[in-house]
Amino acid sequence: MSKKTTHLLIAAITATIGLCILSCNTPMHEKPDATIYNGFGEITLVDNSGYFEIMRDDHVLLRVIEYCGCKDIKPGERVYFKYNILPETDNYTIGRYTTEQPSYDIKLLVFNKILCVPIIRKSFLDKDTPQRDDSIGHDPIRVVTASFSGNYINIGFEHFCRFGNAERHIVNLVWDDTRPAGDSVYLELRHNAMGCGGIDIAKGLASFRIIDLMPEGMESIDIRLKSSMAKQENSNEYITTDKYYSGTYTPSFTTKSYIADNEFFPSENDTSDF
Repeated sequence: MSKKTTHLLIAAITATIGLCILSCNTPMHEKPDATIYNGFGEITLVDNSGYFEIMRDDHVLLRVIEYCGCKDIKPGERVYFKYNILPETDNYTIGRYTTEQPSYDIKLLVFNKILCVPIIRKSFLDKDTPQRDDSIGHDPIRVVTASFSGNYINIGFEHFCRFGNAERHIVNLVWDDTRPAGDSVYLELRHNAMGCGGIDIAKGLASFRIIDLMPEGMESIDIRLKSSMAKQENSNEYITTDKYYSGTYTPSFTTKSYIADNEFFPSENDTSDF
């Protein structure tokens, strides 16, 4: 079982240290598309020159031509990012792609590595109860947003921490595979504060590979996502309560890019269902 902590998530939102991948002296393209897009994907290539590529969840290749941030990245890492689309460059040949591959040259604006760990089966926890169940925790956690993208469910969340310190917190997603086949797929976001609870609120972002839960022969599955904390209506007060979110995962219809004004942590007037 993974012991990655939400420190990784918070660092993914705010980190600016690391290896500077591409120099700010890189020649800039003229008149990029002013639209800012959000996306989820995977790092597929990191060149020694600093050039790198991201495969978006809908299998569109993004060639990072302009980026002045500093990141230590590796192929295979899952990322959340914002970007502008640049005019096409016919003579840029570093990337390993074919002319048939849907692709864009982009200017990368925001770039975050995010937590991506396997979904845990409830049957696995039940084999050594309560030790395994207790190890992933029963501490409050709130789903802020959830969406499907490619093979994944992406969850933005909040939990209590001690003065912004979330270094030791653990977040996992549990699938109740003990329910009868044909029922909705029940998932529960779990949180272990590792004894570091508090009154401050930390935010995090995680992706979990949901396509592996698709029964053979089915084109979609209904999802019921449970969390243990909610925000009272018209108030900043948090309460501990079971909260469910519903959605339908259809792999062939749920891959898309996101416009930046539809942020992953939206206003409280937006629905959290997905």
